[in-house]
Amino acid sequence: MLSVETIRFANEQEALLVHVPQHTPTDSIVAALKLPQPRAVICLNGGTAELDEGLNTGLRRLMVDGLARVAAENSVTLVTGGTDAGIFSLLGAGLEKWGCKAPCLGVVPSTQVTWPGRSDGGETPLEPHHSHFIVVDGNNWGDETPTMYSVVQSLSQNCSSLAVFAGGGDITLREMQANVKQGREMILIAGSGRNTDAVLNIRDGSASSVEVLREIASQSRIIRFEIDRSPEQFVQSLISHI
Repeated sequence: MLSVETIRFANEQEALLVHVPQHTPTDSIVAALKLPQPRAVICLNGGTAELDEGLNTGLRRLMVDGLARVAAENSVTLVTGGTDAGIFSLLGAGLEKWGCKAPCLGVVPSTQVTWPGRSDGGETPLEPHHSHFIVVDGNNWGDETPTMYSVVQSLSQNCSSLAVFAGGGDITLREMQANVKQGREMILIAGSGRNTDAVLNIRDGSASSVEVLREIASQSRIIRFEIDRSPEQFVQSLISHI
């Protein structure tokens, strides 16, 4: 059964947490979130592994002074993987820097995460600058992906939407496939590693025996953005596609 609670992080920020079983009707989830009608929706997906210094520096610039700034200054609703790890931690630093008041929704599998006051969860904490979370019943990373993208589709019915990818493994490919199915433009950060770069390399002519990579790379709604470009250029790219 769907349940709702308010949690408070150590930084004193509160977040609304909606706990849902698999296959909960999307309308029920969206109603429980009590979000305002979005002006635009941007999804952030990708790697949560610890980043090396060079990759951390490049992505931090784009997340903090790019994506987080766009969300703060344009009241864009964000949907992310929601954990205090990898690119989502970098985004959280940006949300704090810019004092973002726009909704930031994290979607996570229940057994893999923890939050203040929870004693029976996983080891990965929720990112403490998000305003909302959907915790989906599930034992594995990726169990939350269908719910995430059903909610994204619902939220973006009457506004523009965009997805941003950096790094990531097999789950990232599933998230890319969801965006392809829903006809959404995707900005892929070149140089961010793993499957994001793998898709871009195939688009550039590299051979691959992995069918799912080839299928995603064949889509026309992919925008390449180099990791070493400036945050200001990233801001302009994001704004031009929402």
